[in-house]
Amino acid sequence: MTYSLMIQEKEENTIYLPSAVSLSGQTMAAFGSVSTPCRFVSSPLLDKHIIVTSDVVKRLYIPFAADVHLILDDDTVHLGPLVGIFTAGFTKSPLRPVGKRSFFFAKLLSQEKKVGGFAFLFGAHHIHWETGTVTGYFYTESGWMQREVPLPTVIYNRLPNRRIENSETFQMIKETLKNQYGIPWFNENFFNKWEVYCLLKEHPHSRPYLPDTSLHPTAETVQYFLDRYGEAYLKPANGSLGFGIYHLVKKNGQYECRFRDEHGYNRIRTFPTLSSLWQHLFSHQKWDHYIIQQGIQLIEVNGRKVDFRIHTNKNEQGAWQVSAIAAKIAGKRSVTTHMNNGGIVKTMEEIFPDASVRQRILKRLHDVALTLSRGLEEQMGITIGEIGFDIGLDQKHRIWMFEANSKPGRSIFKHPKLKQDDERTAMLSLAYAVYLSKKIIAEPEALLQ
Repeated sequence: MTYSLMIQEKEENTIYLPSAVSLSGQTMAAFGSVSTPCRFVSSPLLDKHIIVTSDVVKRLYIPFAADVHLILDDDTVHLGPLVGIFTAGFTKSPLRPVGKRSFFFAKLLSQEKKVGGFAFLFGAHHIHWETGTVTGYFYTESGWMQREVPLPTVIYNRLPNRRIENSETFQMIKETLKNQYGIPWFNENFFNKWEVYCLLKEHPHSRPYLPDTSLHPTAETVQYFLDRYGEAYLKPANGSLGFGIYHLVKKNGQYECRFRDEHGYNRIRTFPTLSSLWQHLFSHQKWDHYIIQQGIQLIEVNGRKVDFRIHTNKNEQGAWQVSAIAAKIAGKRSVTTHMNNGGIVKTMEEIFPDASVRQRILKRLHDVALTLSRGLEEQMGITIGEIGFDIGLDQKHRIWMFEANSKPGRSIFKHPKLKQDDERTAMLSLAYAVYLSKKIIAEPEALLQ
């Protein structure tokens, strides 16, 4: 339940709460990481409102009136929560503070009205360690605004790439906020394809959905995979957006390699032997950070392969749910179904017009995505709030999981019929942040082990 926070200029050092809120001697008010002593008054005249005097608002750095949750512990009434979304790539533009990604973050932050509390965007240079505050970007009906607020209750990591995430600066900030300030993070790092495979392989319920995969491929490994499966994919273990992927096929005694060249063109090269393919294409390639994955005979539409992007999110109860699902059809001669390589997004209704067939497949895809979400979180032992899966259905209708992403892309949501799914995935990220905030206040030890 949320309450409309109203600011009163007249009195001092007081918060008026509805009499339905059961106080038990609390003497402190908190917002994010800042707290202050104040007087609480229960009022039968209030129902869904709370009134905070302006001096308390100022001491707590509350940026403006909004709908808030009340979270009570033994001696403190927590207002909020205050959710920080950590990213990088800030510009000096007041209209587009994070460049092209400003639109995505505006859509994300505008969901806070449905959830309650305050959510803001910040980067490393916005933290004021000496005061324990942050100059955060809020998105309101008037557009972007900056306000100084306390360090947040929880942090959602939306860094744009691995390079920044692996930097010493970020690692130091994350460790300081987690360990010294007790602030939990969720989706705190990008996933590595090989690590995901190894972890899920140890999870009995997830193992059946994994294609055979091996690290550091050699010509011998490739030969083994092609002899056994007929086709295989070479992928960067830390890659994204389909870059650097090679599709190898053995057919009619020859070896075919599909890839996207440095100019963005889809290429096909055919060789009489694997050793000649390897010599021509891969002799100078470093395979330290690559995996090889079993190729799957996927279902097709008009001769083009189809896979599915499935988003799962934790909700306001902290439980996993499927929040979006769409089909992706590979572009002409393309190695993958990625949009930047000519892929096309279709709704499930467009791919499976027969309602009974569609419902049966949807049910299976949902169940698998939830199994994998729970399995991945259990095996990783970190807090995860959302995952984007690339999942395939082979021609015998067996389900396979190709990739799991902790910072799932948003390209599928360009489809006009997926607008609600776009909003739902954004709203659930904030709803889960509220759940996590309540949990850290009620049971701080449980989250910070």
